[in-house]
Amino acid sequence: MTEGDVAMRIIEGQEAARAHLAQEIHDGPAQALSNAIFQADHLARLATEQPAQVGPQLRDLRGLLRRELANVRDAIHQLRPVMLDELGLDGAIEEAVDRFRGMTGLAISTDLHGPNERLDDRQQTVALRVAQEALQNVRKHAAATNGVVRTGVDGDDWVLEIRDDGRGFDIAAVAARGLRNFGLQFMRERAGLIGSRLDVRSIPDGGTVVRLAISTNTPTGPKENG
Repeated sequence: MTEGDVAMRIIEGQEAARAHLAQEIHDGPAQALSNAIFQADHLARLATEQPAQVGPQLRDLRGLLRRELANVRDAIHQLRPVMLDELGLDGAIEEAVDRFRGMTGLAISTDLHGPNERLDDRQQTVALRVAQEALQNVRKHAAATNGVVRTGVDGDDWVLEIRDDGRGFDIAAVAARGLRNFGLQFMRERAGLIGSRLDVRSIPDGGTVVRLAISTNTPTGPKENG
């Protein structure tokens, strides 16, 4: 693979990340703000017709806006990789899990054993992004009660694993129907940028495991096919 091919893969990855962020904004804050405007209009009418009902519904609206503000702050936080410099990879993953617990109340534990010095800066950034996105998928889709984030070594590979006990899904059926999971697509594209492997194992009512394996014996960059 030439330097031009590598550069093109990086550009494609950046464009995919932008598309993913646009989808996240559309499905999250944009939809929530649209609902909030609708509720505010409803409350304006209610204030003249049934003022006693305004208070409870206003509290609901405030709750919606507070939740979405937390989601926006979380998204902004994820866009800032400086946490890797400040906390290291283990610390950054721990912080992502702490934020996840605070937002969801779910029991997610960590079991982090690196060793992270095997990874260069790009690899650590991808590892953190995959961990963050996998946690987002758990929050949005899994209906889980427990989970664990692990890191360790398997031969020449540094491995990240995110496991949950949620409802799971039929991967083959989703693919056969041509449905797109932007979270999985985002993680796979990020993994491909550094030539790593991303595997997802899931069955209905059997939870999901996301596993990122980064080879520490090969240079960073996309692998050449063929």
